[in-house]
Amino acid sequence: MSLTSILSDRDNQELRDKLKTEFLRPAFTLKTEIKAAPLTNNWGIVGTAFDYLMRFYLQHHNKNTFIQRDTWVADHSYKTLTNQFSTSKQTEVRTGFHRDKVFKTKDLLKIITDQYDQTKTNYSKFIANGQLTDDLIANTIYLAKLDAYFRAGIIDQNFDNHNPDDIRDLHSIISLVDKTNFTAKHQCYFNPTFGEGSMLVGGADADLIIDNTLIDIKATKHLKLDREHLNQVLGYYILSLIGGVNNNPNDRPIENIGLYFARHGELWTLPLHQFGDQRKFEEFKDWFISYVSRGRMTLDDLKDLMLSLKSKPEKPAKPVVKKKVVAKKTTTKAKPKATTKKEKVVKPTTKKTSVTKPKTTAKKTTKKK
Repeated sequence: MSLTSILSDRDNQELRDKLKTEFLRPAFTLKTEIKAAPLTNNWGIVGTAFDYLMRFYLQHHNKNTFIQRDTWVADHSYKTLTNQFSTSKQTEVRTGFHRDKVFKTKDLLKIITDQYDQTKTNYSKFIANGQLTDDLIANTIYLAKLDAYFRAGIIDQNFDNHNPDDIRDLHSIISLVDKTNFTAKHQCYFNPTFGEGSMLVGGADADLIIDNTLIDIKATKHLKLDREHLNQVLGYYILSLIGGVNNNPNDRPIENIGLYFARHGELWTLPLHQFGDQRKFEEFKDWFISYVSRGRMTLDDLKDLMLSLKSKPEKPAKPVVKKKVVAKKTTTKAKPKATTKKEKVVKPTTKKTSVTKPKTTAKKTTKKK
C-alpha cells in the first residue's frame, strides 16, 4: 500500500468523506492558459522525467540548503536489472507491456549501464554549471523508465532511444519555472519521507518542501484544485505530524501546502491554519492512525517488530552452536549402550532385528562423526 493507493481505494470512502467534511475545499482563483501543452501521449514518463529534472534544477539553485535521500528510485531498478542480466543464463529478454520486443541480454545490459553512467556524468555537470542540455533531459527520461520498472515491473522497450518530442516537451515545462518560487532560505527537501508516518501507510514520499511549504508537483493539462490533489497534500502533512520529516521525528516544518502546475508555470499555496487549528489536525491524526490500523499492525506493533528484528541476529548465535555440540555428544555415547542392551536381551529373536539394526546404527554414527 501507499498513501496514494489508500486515498484512492474504493473501500476507503469513509476516509475520503472524513477529509471532505473536516477540511473544506478552499477557493481556487488561479486562471491562466496552458503554456506547455503535451506533445505526445507519454504523460506518465514525461511527468516522472520532469520530477527528476525539477530535482536537478532545485539542487543547482539550492546548493547550500538542498536535502535529499542518498539514492533515487531509479537506482534500485538499475541495481536489480543489472544484477539480473549479469547472472541470468537466458540469452534473450522480452520487453515492453506486451513483451513483444526482444533484446539479447548482453545488449540490453550494455544499453542500461552505458546510459546510467552517462546520466550520472551529465547530472554532476549540471549541478555544477546549470547548463541544461538535450542529453541531460534524455537522461531524465531514461530515469523515468527505470522508475516504471520499479513501480510496475515492466522493462521499457525503448531504453535505447527516447522520443524527441518528449525532450522538447520537457524543455518547455522546465522553462516555465520561476526560480524565485523555489529558492529556499533555510532548507529544501526533495522527495521527503515521514518516518513512522510513511511506515504506517506502507510507504509515502512527497515531492518537495521549501522551508515551511510542502509542494506537490502536477504536470496535468487542467488548472484546477481537484479534491484528490488536496487530500494528497493534506495526507502528507498528517504523516509529518506522525513521524516528522525523513528520519527526524522532531522535524515538523510544514506550515503551508501548495500545488505547482508545471504546464502552466503556476504555484498555488495556502496556510494550513485556514483549515483549522492545531488541535483539529491532532485529532484528525489520531483518527487517521486508528482508521489505517484497523485489522493491521499498529505503530507500536511495527516499532516492536523492528526492534525484535534488530536484536534477533545477536541472540540465537551462541545457543545454536551449543545445542549442536551437545547433540553430537549424546548421540555418540547413548546409542552404543542401547545397542549393547538389545544384543544381550534379544538374542533368541530373528537375526534381522537383533543383529542388523545395531550394525547399521553403528555405521551411521561413525559417518556422522
